[in-house]
Amino acid sequence: MFRLNFTSYVLGAGATEKLRRHEVTQTVRSKSSDIVVAVLNGYLDIGDPIEIFIDGEELGEAELSYWEGLSADELDEKDAQRGGFNTVAGIVLAFRRAGYRFKALKDYDVFRVRFKWFLTVRTV
Repeated sequence: MFRLNFTSYVLGAGATEKLRRHEVTQTVRSKSSDIVVAVLNGYLDIGDPIEIFIDGEELGEAELSYWEGLSADELDEKDAQRGGFNTVAGIVLAFRRAGYRFKALKDYDVFRVRFKWFLTVRTV
């Protein structure tokens, strides 16, 4: 199963907590990221299961539900909300922490990658 990794350093505290509560349903990644490479090369497709991790800790399983390429300056408030941020400025700060700081935002091509969490039933 494909493993989608997040880091709390890049997300920041607020988005990290939203991810832990399964409120995050989208990530924005570069063309060279593992998940985008897997999709573009046909190793991962819509509906395939993925494991969601943060800082090496498994948070649950989801399925890939959507992806598309775009310029980073096309991201909007809905992208921010799906990614666990309150504003597009929050995404921009996360981009900077992830290394997107050497060019203007419009010069970066990125991919929206959406996922749907599987409902998990825990037994005690």
